[in-house]
Amino acid sequence: MIDSQFLLKVFTAAFVTVGIEEFIKNFLKTKKTWVYALLMIPLSIGSYFSVEVLPIWVIGGLLTIGCVQISYQTIVQGFKAIIENLARRIGSGDKGAENV
Repeated sequence: MIDSQFLLKVFTAAFVTVGIEEFIKNFLKTKKTWVYALLMIPLSIGSYFSVEVLPIWVIGGLLTIGCVQISYQTIVQGFKAIIENLARRIGSGDKGAENV
């Protein structure tokens, strides 16, 4: 039976994997998305290994990298897009009332 401790480790490893893969995408630019799909396999195994075997500071560091990368993409780039959209609307004289 799958217990909650195991699921917590899997979710932690998954979060780390996504964050690290997004971090790597900053350096590895390719339009071939299968490269990222293949990269996910060793990253997933390595992340779970980190959770299961290595000292807590290792997975803590990896989690921090993952959190920073995902937070940057979600929060900073998201707000930037919203502000740019508002600035574009203000500059064009569009009040946006018809979209409300």
